[in-house]
Amino acid sequence: MTRVDPDKLPRKYRLQASESRDRAGPGGRARLVIPGQLPALNEILDACKKHWSCYSSLKKEYSEIVRDMAVINKIPFFPEAELEITYYCPDRRKDPDNISAGGKKFILDGLVSAGVLEDDSWKCIKGFKESWKVDRENPRVEITLIDVSK
Repeated sequence: MTRVDPDKLPRKYRLQASESRDRAGPGGRARLVIPGQLPALNEILDACKKHWSCYSSLKKEYSEIVRDMAVINKIPFFPEAELEITYYCPDRRKDPDNISAGGKKFILDGLVSAGVLEDDSWKCIKGFKESWKVDRENPRVEITLIDVSK
C-alpha cells in the first residue's frame, strides 16, 4: 500500500484536507498515545555527529510514527492548541529536559504532517504542560491536545 506524504501535496490540497477534517471546537480535547520512546536530545546529537543525514532520517522516522498514529486515531484538526505531554519512561536514567527537547520536535512535526495542526508556530501552539513518569512495562508518550481557539 502506498502512503501519501501530506508534505508533498500542494498547499491548497493540504488546506482542503485540514478543512474537511473534523474540527475540535473550543475546549475540545483529543488524546494520542505514541508507543515506545522518542529519541532524547543526546541521541539526536549523537546522530548528528555521525553524518549530516542521520538527523534527517531520525526526524523523518519518528515524525512519521506520530503522524501515522494521529491518522489512525482520527485526531481532529486543532486551529489553536495547548499540549499536555506525559513521557512514560522505563527508568529515570535520562534527564527530563533531555527527553522533552527531542520528543517535542517529533511530536509537533508529526501532528503538522497529519493535518492535526496547521503549523507549529506561535499562531497555533499556545502552550505546553509536560510531566515524566516511570512505566517499565509500557514506555510511551501520551499527548492531550486541548483546543483553545475562540
